[in-house]
Amino acid sequence: MPSFLYTAKDARGQEVRGRLEAASRRLAIRQLSGRSLSPVKLVEGAAEVGDVEDKPRSKASFDWKSVVPTSLMATGRPGRAQMLPFLRALCDLISCGIQVGDAVKLLSRRLNNPKLKALARDLWEELSQGRSLSDGMRAYPDVFDEAATNLIEAGEATGNLSEILTRLVQDLEDRRQIKGQILAAMAYPIFIVFMAGGVILIFLFFLLPRIQDLLGALGGDLPLSTRLLVGLSEFALTYGILVVIGLVLAGVGVWSWRRTTPGRKTFDRLVLRVPGVGNFIRDSDILRLSQTLSLLLENGITTIQALGMTERVITNRAIRESFGEARLRIAEGVSISNALKTTGYFPDLVLDILTVGENTGNIVPSLKEMSRHFHARLTAQVRAFMGVISIGVLLVAFGFVGLIALGIISSVFQLSSSL
Repeated sequence: MPSFLYTAKDARGQEVRGRLEAASRRLAIRQLSGRSLSPVKLVEGAAEVGDVEDKPRSKASFDWKSVVPTSLMATGRPGRAQMLPFLRALCDLISCGIQVGDAVKLLSRRLNNPKLKALARDLWEELSQGRSLSDGMRAYPDVFDEAATNLIEAGEATGNLSEILTRLVQDLEDRRQIKGQILAAMAYPIFIVFMAGGVILIFLFFLLPRIQDLLGALGGDLPLSTRLLVGLSEFALTYGILVVIGLVLAGVGVWSWRRTTPGRKTFDRLVLRVPGVGNFIRDSDILRLSQTLSLLLENGITTIQALGMTERVITNRAIRESFGEARLRIAEGVSISNALKTTGYFPDLVLDILTVGENTGNIVPSLKEMSRHFHARLTAQVRAFMGVISIGVLLVAFGFVGLIALGIISSVFQLSSSL
């Protein structure tokens, strides 16, 4: 029977190495799962555990499947929309006590969505080769974002994957709910805008030319409001296409620039200065930071290691860079609150809460209090944003409709006085 040398992590996140015998690699992984071990590397027929290394492929052994998995070629590559449904299904199975490998294998058989099924099948192949779940997820950056992958890695390191998955799924569902609330609140204003746009187009291209021709034949002058609408109509007909093309090119240029490393850093730094938006992004990262750090520290990860994992969860590059510099100062012996104070991104309330936790010798309750506070704060910001946007859109729509109504009424009075 073949023998396998393995490197795995136990429930406490400690590395374990050894040898086992199994008929196949899949059965070897099942044995490790039965021992509550998460495989990191698995090599068949190696002489020593130290030989467990990745070896480069030769040209003759090149496999197109390593570039584009067969199942994904058959169904089309899944996107970010598949992340939440997949993680929710995986969380349900793991919460019932099923090991990670078995849970992914079950999903590859039972999921009805072709893209989710293909994703589960290819993740199972990654696990079968001895890779961890987080390593397998990193092969699909279009599906799993960096923050989610790092949280899964933290769960594997602490042996507390089930709880971290539960909190991650809850966080993703909260974001989707907030997005749904914004879209629902915007539905009526958007409908009003489309209706107002239709009225404007009908007036500019059908009614206004007839009124203009009629007043011109009678020798009358157009009122000021109508002349403004005529000027707007002529500008749209003459330069409208150029304006649209210019906006599209500018948008593509900004998007391409933002994808570069310097561009992303500059963009993230500038967006933090936008009133309202900057505070929302900062508070979102503080919430994510406090949730992740409290979870890691609560499960036995050392402070420096937990700060390193938490740094990768921060989405804004400017805040992440400053947090990384603060982490280095913390490693040198500076307190967390004093180190974060120098970044300039953390409010005094955060620093005060952290100071209290440091004085009591247990920072986890302080981090949980931060999470509750910023979750409520973000919810309030979303509600306020929704209200402002709704009112603003309605005012703009009613302003255009009012201008059209004024133009029509003025034209009618001007026409009647010219008769």
